[in-house]
Amino acid sequence: QLQEDALAQAFPSRKKIGLKIQDTEEGNGVKIINVEDSSAAAIAGIKKDDIITEIDGKKVDNTDEAREQLAPDSEKKVYKIKINRAGTAMNFDVKIPRKLKTANL
Repeated sequence: QLQEDALAQAFPSRKKIGLKIQDTEEGNGVKIINVEDSSAAAIAGIKKDDIITEIDGKKVDNTDEAREQLAPDSEKKVYKIKINRAGTAMNFDVKIPRKLKTANL
């Protein structure tokens, strides 16, 4: 947790897509163990217990590979995520919301 807090402070504008993931026993993807409410992933339709198999066309076998593919990138607007949901392959576009500036006038 301390490492995550340090990362959050070092990268305050770091965008998260709202997923908590875990390696699978088989090593053939990563299991989603939590989807944050109203997150980019939830809005895209990704659900708990889905298995991520590819991100942006690159095969994902473990959490390290998934984190690498989902590393914050200010230029990136959409992540194309391939998921196995109960044996069915599905594709999702997870759109990163743009940070909108506000002003009080």
